[in-house]
Amino acid sequence: MKTIATHERRTFLKDHPPVMQRMLLHSTGAEQDLIAGTVLGEKDGKCGEFASGAEALGILVEDTTIPADGDVYALVYVHASVITAELTWGTGVTATEQKNALAALRGRGIYASEA
Repeated sequence: MKTIATHERRTFLKDHPPVMQRMLLHSTGAEQDLIAGTVLGEKDGKCGEFASGAEALGILVEDTTIPADGDVYALVYVHASVITAELTWGTGVTATEQKNALAALRGRGIYASEA
């Protein structure tokens, strides 16, 4: 897994003006470092890194640490144009799940393309 301190900064946004919204990211009970460009989802009423069975919500704007003992607010792109290959996905998310999540994000106003 990439961590905030060790990942290489990559551009995932295209030139279309994005729209952001604050969202509450829920703790999993362990500290979690999420990098900008991480696909977020909601599962069991909790928002966090996209996982199997989640509903895709948006793309994380900035590097964010979710503490083990609490939730944190973060800025999330809810309307944007992004580069698919530069997005970060949760561990174990399959190519089919990514494809379905990208289709769901498109319905929310996030348009992903290869370049």
